[in-house]
Amino acid sequence: MTATTLEPTGDAAMDDMLEDFAQATAGALSTTGTTETTAGAELTAADSAKPAAASAEPTRPTAKPLPLRRNRNFNLLWGGAVTALLGLSTADIAYPLVILAMTGSPLRAGLFATVQLISSVLATLPVGHLMDRVDRRRLLLLSEAVRTVAAGSVAVAYFLGTLTFWHLLLTAATLGAIQPFAGARTLLIRQVVAPEQVPAALTAEQVRQQGCELAGPPLGGALFGISRALPFLFAAFTGVVSLLTVVFLKLPKSVTTAGSADAAESESKGEAGGGKADGGVLLGLKTIMGNPVMRATTLALCLVNTAGYPVFLSLIVRMHQNHAPSGTTGLVVGAMALGGLAGTALVKPLHKVLRPGWLVIVACLVFAVGNFGMTCFAAPLVDAAFLALSGAVIPSAVVMVNVLILQAVPDEQRGRTAAALDMFLLIGMPAGMLVASAALQWFSPTATLLGLSLLMTVAMLYAASQKALRAAQWPRAQAS
Repeated sequence: MTATTLEPTGDAAMDDMLEDFAQATAGALSTTGTTETTAGAELTAADSAKPAAASAEPTRPTAKPLPLRRNRNFNLLWGGAVTALLGLSTADIAYPLVILAMTGSPLRAGLFATVQLISSVLATLPVGHLMDRVDRRRLLLLSEAVRTVAAGSVAVAYFLGTLTFWHLLLTAATLGAIQPFAGARTLLIRQVVAPEQVPAALTAEQVRQQGCELAGPPLGGALFGISRALPFLFAAFTGVVSLLTVVFLKLPKSVTTAGSADAAESESKGEAGGGKADGGVLLGLKTIMGNPVMRATTLALCLVNTAGYPVFLSLIVRMHQNHAPSGTTGLVVGAMALGGLAGTALVKPLHKVLRPGWLVIVACLVFAVGNFGMTCFAAPLVDAAFLALSGAVIPSAVVMVNVLILQAVPDEQRGRTAAALDMFLLIGMPAGMLVASAALQWFSPTATLLGLSLLMTVAMLYAASQKALRAAQWPRAQAS
């Protein structure tokens, strides 16, 4: 995928896909019959001043929502996410490569990811609370600025000959702490499109994510082969571009700050500060744990990520030991994103054929099969094929989670609910990465992959054993 400009030119094929998907997925997810509102048009302060009138007259004819290709705020948010993720995925593969080159230690290479993940877990719930109480646009500005400085500092330190392992660990902690702020962009996207356009917008997010994760690792490997500093320099440049897209947004406060009216009412009653009146920081955890379907979904995916995330490090170490070129390593790691990009076309048919719980079970089964395949074969081409197979089911699972969980809660709670979901998805990853790093230090990558495959099988069996998950139905769309 090529870099996205600040003002997208409107690729006709992509526009048609998004609009067709908006209509087709609405039927697949049982969202027919929902009332159109003006929330998906180019939001202005005048639009935001009349939400009550719109909801009070549900049968009143309203204007057709602005197509996604003409929605300036959506395109800026989407384009900024493209550049940010492209830079991140380019640098992500370079961090373990540069640590392996500096120290030769798989354990230290895994420690970088472990520190980053722990930092993300610790920051997730507080950041989620902030996203429900503070201007989300300002949070994005802060996080993109910090990300840019962090990546740039690594490039500068390398050029000056002062780059150390401790500098890289500090960078890992910084990147991890600001990672949860990326959720503010997704929440804003949900606010600048109409309710019936949410599935299409989320699928566009998956196209963006899988495309960047496809292009990033090979690009990072190629840049690393030229100079170890280039992937980080590129990440800093894309950070600047992403920061500018946030600067150019034109959003009313009612969109950038969730539940602003409720917050003002709480403050007038002396309930400011996220106290008991609004559920506090732990509201998202309570919401997920109190719902059997949400709970089963998040716990199953927690196990999947615990076993799945260290797979990439295991493959990188195996190819490093086999003296594979860094470009080849990047291509193999990027194969999952290639499968994910192709898998965006499967979102509609899979959501139509499978109920949400069975979609989770099938996804876990595919992940387990892919892991066992990479365990049994040690060829880069075969590894790439199994990664692509696993990646093909990711878009359907991600859109399912967003629809099943975030669609069920009001906007003023989505920051905390999304943060709680992210925490569940992240919490097992540091332990998985640390154990896998230690295993790679003393055992072969193939033996490590076998252990990860068995854990992935446990995730699949757990999901299949949950009656509430098997019986779950698609929810009806709710207004954003």
